[in-house]
Amino acid sequence: MKRTTLLLSGLALLLGGCASIGPKSISANRPAYNIAVQQTNDQELLLNLVRLLYRDTLYFTTVERVAASMEFNQGYGASTSASRSMPFAKDHTVVRGLNLSSSFALNDKPTVFYAPIDGEKFVRQMMTPMNPDLLLMLVKSGWSMDRVLLVGVQEMNGLKNAPTAAGPTPSREPEFREFQEAAKLLRALQREQLIDLAAGPEGKGVELRFVRNAMARPEAQRLKELLKLNPARDRFRIISGVEAPDADTLAVTTRPLLSALSYVSQGIRAPQAHVEAGKVRRTVRADQQPFEWKELLGDVFQVQSAEKEPEDASVAILYRGHWFFVPDNDLETKSTFVLLTQLMALHSAPASAGPAMSFSFGK
Repeated sequence: MKRTTLLLSGLALLLGGCASIGPKSISANRPAYNIAVQQTNDQELLLNLVRLLYRDTLYFTTVERVAASMEFNQGYGASTSASRSMPFAKDHTVVRGLNLSSSFALNDKPTVFYAPIDGEKFVRQMMTPMNPDLLLMLVKSGWSMDRVLLVGVQEMNGLKNAPTAAGPTPSREPEFREFQEAAKLLRALQREQLIDLAAGPEGKGVELRFVRNAMARPEAQRLKELLKLNPARDRFRIISGVEAPDADTLAVTTRPLLSALSYVSQGIRAPQAHVEAGKVRRTVRADQQPFEWKELLGDVFQVQSAEKEPEDASVAILYRGHWFFVPDNDLETKSTFVLLTQLMALHSAPASAGPAMSFSFGK
């Protein structure tokens, strides 16, 4: 009777331990799935940026959902044994034994649903100029003004931000230097809290405002000179357009999302062998000397390439026999990469309504 009680107690203890497996599986698996989706999203974005550089076809997918099930198999057994001493022994002694056994198996069986992001709606959204209000919202949320302008704006009061770089890599150096100077001046004034973006009169539109002690700063004076703004005013309404109607207005032309991706893809350093083989366009100056795209993008976005897999990369993909990657200590490029993911989320279409691809894994 005592041994039976022991057996039942052991089984109850084992079954009680199984009740905690469910919550523990969430703690163990949810972060892993989250990290895997985030990392593969980054890899897909980098892959498509590299494709743009090589003029290859873009393709986007999304992980619609992950259905993970935990399968717990358990088994228990008990056996007894008895033996008797030799018959010629003085005392006949019976020896009995109770053996308990158990087996467990825990299997993770995820099903991942992928869906392509394509169709007319997606193409239209990729080709439509970005909403300037969303770009200004990003600035208000803490993004540096020069980074948002360099990535998302193509022209500002006549200053051109490399419009020829917003497509396939051009053969000639783009026009960008005055725009780049204006963007850096805006960033310098923003850093010192001498300018702000605020709602216009009666809450309509957005204005660029200079604080009182900013008017005499040489950075403010040079900025107004570049943008052809009224030097006596401290408020300028921002409109979407190519040309400002007066010196009290700042006209901004935004890029389509696809053009923004093409623009930053110029910061990818292709293998020299690919450049020499003509797989990547070589851009030259007016004097036919090579143009370095680092002059345009600076430290805003730079992607390295190597024959061997990098050891310390924030994101890396293997393409055309070479690794393209962002070093983990390149904080400027990583910031721009995050900005691109936010722009994609704000402007791209949802996955198409077609059938999703599903993959199941499990033993």
